[in-house]
Amino acid sequence: MKSAWVYGVVFLVLGLTAIFIARLRLSEIPDLAIGHSSAPPVLGRLGEKVVDYEIDGPRGTPVRLSYLDEHGNVNNVSADLPWRTSLRTRKLTLATGIVAQSEADQVSCRIVIDGQARDAQVANGRFAAVNCTVPVS
Repeated sequence: MKSAWVYGVVFLVLGLTAIFIARLRLSEIPDLAIGHSSAPPVLGRLGEKVVDYEIDGPRGTPVRLSYLDEHGNVNNVSADLPWRTSLRTRKLTLATGIVAQSEADQVSCRIVIDGQARDAQVANGRFAAVNCTVPVS
């Protein structure tokens, strides 16, 4: 019992220290650790991004192709050459890709994003197949 007052003093000092720190934290003194930092810079509005997929080869030749849409889903298509489609999105990033195989001796693919060709491939030979990708556009 003689040393009980020591424990009381320690708890009193710890309690007063906690109150002091809490008041300091809640004061108007800027403290980056608790969120008084300035607002993040505004990036502005995201512009619309246009992705064009193009498959070319001898006109009228059947082609089977798969491409990624604006939601990341794979779309399978059977069509005749030439084949084109456009996607529109406001996403900041987008994975794009197309794979095509044709019975023609030559087939080519191209991915154009906002008017700029980002990937183009050509394949030659019987049952030619091509693959164009842009991992992040």
